[in-house]
Amino acid sequence: MANEFLERLGQSVGLRLATMAMLTLVLMIPLAIVSDLVNDRSIRHDDTVHDIGNEWSGQQTLLGPVVVVPFLSSEYVSSDDPERRTMLRHAFFLPETLNITGTIEPEIRYRGIYQTILYTADLTISGTFPGADFSTWSVEEDAIRWQEAFIAFGITDMRGIKDEVLLNWSDTTLAFSSGMREAGRLVPAGISSRIAADTQSEFSFNLRLDGNDELLFVPVGKTTQVELTSSWDAPSFSGAFLPDERTVTDDGFSANWQVLDLNRPFGQSWRDEEVHLLDSAFGLSLYPPVDQYRKTQRSTRYGFLLVGLTLLAFFLIELRMGLRAHPFQYILMGLDLCLFFLMLLSLGEHLPFNSAYILSGVATIGLAALYAGTIYRSRNIGMLTAGILVLLYTFIFLLLQLQDYALLAGSIGLFLLLALTMYLTRNFANLAALSLSKDNE
Repeated sequence: MANEFLERLGQSVGLRLATMAMLTLVLMIPLAIVSDLVNDRSIRHDDTVHDIGNEWSGQQTLLGPVVVVPFLSSEYVSSDDPERRTMLRHAFFLPETLNITGTIEPEIRYRGIYQTILYTADLTISGTFPGADFSTWSVEEDAIRWQEAFIAFGITDMRGIKDEVLLNWSDTTLAFSSGMREAGRLVPAGISSRIAADTQSEFSFNLRLDGNDELLFVPVGKTTQVELTSSWDAPSFSGAFLPDERTVTDDGFSANWQVLDLNRPFGQSWRDEEVHLLDSAFGLSLYPPVDQYRKTQRSTRYGFLLVGLTLLAFFLIELRMGLRAHPFQYILMGLDLCLFFLMLLSLGEHLPFNSAYILSGVATIGLAALYAGTIYRSRNIGMLTAGILVLLYTFIFLLLQLQDYALLAGSIGLFLLLALTMYLTRNFANLAALSLSKDNE
């Protein structure tokens, strides 16, 4: 039965082509398994990075400073109660100017084969506050509790604070204490201090802060200016505003932002209202320069192209030269090509992606060329196999590098490959007859 099928397979070119197409689909199974493995390793990497970051300090978003002044308000509590009640309310005031300058020092931490990017930010925060003005709200002077006014500065992860934070408020030096008090509705965590808020004041303080990956600022000043420098050469600027000026070199980066109150969806002062300040946050992330797993995952998407075109090339070689390989040998050849992606994943966890790609490609191409030369008993076919695979691997490698133009380059490449295949099979009937005659001889 098996011998009869193999005999019919050798005599029918159409059956051989259908068998190769079926084998190509079967080989998608190990490719899918490798793709799932890449996803699993990527998730494990992200979990490990998250754990390291949590042990250090989380992503940081800085909000403030904000001046909060309590006041008494006479108002109706509900429609069922006809009497006015005296309620304690809070007014929030933002600075006239806010200037933030600093440096960000990155640090790479390892756990096993995984790494994450941590940082320490050394910031100087300064600006001016106008006196808290209640005139637009018709609040009586004796209803304002000036003695309970305080300034608050939001920090999403308090574990990152390295040193004591001292506030220079006009001519006095005050110590920040933990907790945001009534300003906790703006951001869950932060520091605060009692101040005199009835007159215009200048402020400044230094903040040394640890963080993980991301550092964002909320532009609370009527004019907010942020200037940052770092030795990290792969920043990713993100958030509601991009830098007005930025310079990125191999030695690091510098970036400047300027945000006006007209650029934000909130004003300079408000009372007990729901205000979404965090939606306007901006800043940067310190990403590793190469995302190993993302590139490996992208490369597995071309597995069908690699296996299909390689088996098609063998099919054309067999037609041209009147040769024939066993289907099991095609399966072994396809498994060798699938193994490339597994080797790329495993080597890529220890080597740069380009080096892992070259080593994996050399190993699989060498094995495929040696096997092809052996089963067809021809050194030239082995060299031809190596040449075909080198072209395919080079094509895939270029697609991985051209992120913005990958679709365009891939479309052009596939068009050229299709044109070449159509040219080589222009005399398909004659080639099939020639192959069949050689088999009969």
